[in-house]
Amino acid sequence: MSDHGAQIDEAAAGDASAAVPAGLAEFQNRRKKDTRSRLLRAAATEFCERGYAPVSVEDIASGAGVSRMTFYRHFGGKAEIASELFRANSRAHMPMIAAIGQKDFQDRSTVREWIASIFAIDREQRAILQAFMQANVIESGFAQEGHAFIDAIIEELGKTIPAFALDARAQSDRRRYVEASLLLYEILDQSNHAARSLSLAADFLIVDILTDHFINFVGKRAHAPSN
Repeated sequence: MSDHGAQIDEAAAGDASAAVPAGLAEFQNRRKKDTRSRLLRAAATEFCERGYAPVSVEDIASGAGVSRMTFYRHFGGKAEIASELFRANSRAHMPMIAAIGQKDFQDRSTVREWIASIFAIDREQRAILQAFMQANVIESGFAQEGHAFIDAIIEELGKTIPAFALDARAQSDRRRYVEASLLLYEILDQSNHAARSLSLAADFLIVDILTDHFINFVGKRAHAPSN
């Protein structure tokens, strides 16, 4: 169907929306969700195969079997769909990252195994991580997604690990919060680099060093003593 035809159909659907039976309305909602899912899958495929920069909105729409206009009904642009993919990837990773809170988080071998598992997952997903890194450089607002992910990890770990039970808005917690952010950023960033065999991150000693940093952090008191 042409974009012009799609516009006509959509306008007609809007005029008759009050008369649409509940079952049909649900079907239409599912179709919209299916289209969005197809676009996300197409974007992920394109980004993994070609990287972020070379891929266009037209490439993603074509991969999903929809028009460019349909793409823009669901996403504001390539940066927006990349951000949603990043958030979906982050949500998928969160249970694995938060799992250390259910284990002996002060035991060195346990922490090392946990960090090694993060590195292993990132190696499997190195193609999409590469695309995210490119988006981070190209898109001015993409870095905020990474900051939000770090904040979400601190909040999640804070439920089970006292050292992470911090309030970014509290002056008394501010230094510790920054330390926690830097620690998590270091783990995730080095894992990302290791997945792409970059620099020292490919050295197995990095996991040992990160393990020591994590144990040192969680072994400290979560709050400074009150005066």
